[in-house]
Amino acid sequence: MSHTLHRRGDVESLKRDIVFLMLPAHRINDVDIPMAEVGAKLRRFMEIGISKGCIYIGNASTGNVDTLGGVDKVLESTVEGATVHCVFDDEDKAVEMMKALKEEDLGLSVVVSGLFDMLGECCKKSGLSPHTVEYSLGIWGDTEMLAEEPIMEINTMCGHGMVSVNRIRDIIKKIQEGRMTCTQGGKELGKTCTCGIFNWERAGEILKRITGMPE
Repeated sequence: MSHTLHRRGDVESLKRDIVFLMLPAHRINDVDIPMAEVGAKLRRFMEIGISKGCIYIGNASTGNVDTLGGVDKVLESTVEGATVHCVFDDEDKAVEMMKALKEEDLGLSVVVSGLFDMLGECCKKSGLSPHTVEYSLGIWGDTEMLAEEPIMEINTMCGHGMVSVNRIRDIIKKIQEGRMTCTQGGKELGKTCTCGIFNWERAGEILKRITGMPE
């Protein structure tokens, strides 16, 4: 199961939310490979993502662009055994990322999360066939205890729940008081998603919808 899988929202919103994840499969595709080489492959994955227009990167072991202080710091901190991520906001860019990864053939496992039909088309356009497909069936149980849906759309963009509901509500209050813009609020919320899978641009759009503010 991937922590990138359980995002909520309507189709139009989720079309702009695609997450790529790379990690070595322990004792399978990291065998007989120098550990430094594994780390280099993970860094190369993120470099390709940056070159293809991703909006955010992160390393689950060390942090994201904001917590570490820049793209170079994320790349420098990535060593063997890490799980690394690139977030895209555009289907065409995702296709180019897939094509580039196919060409580069880094030899490590890649997971892509997004709308099922859209990613199927992305794979076709890039000449790839997925070997495994996972579905998110949503949240079951006492769902009446969950926050309201727009807040859940933001909350579920961090698969480890590090963008808390109360933190989102605090940002909404600051936006309504004129202390920050919706875009700034989206970026601020993304800082606490250590893995770097948070789509701050989409969060800003959702904040606009919640607050009614233009920016």
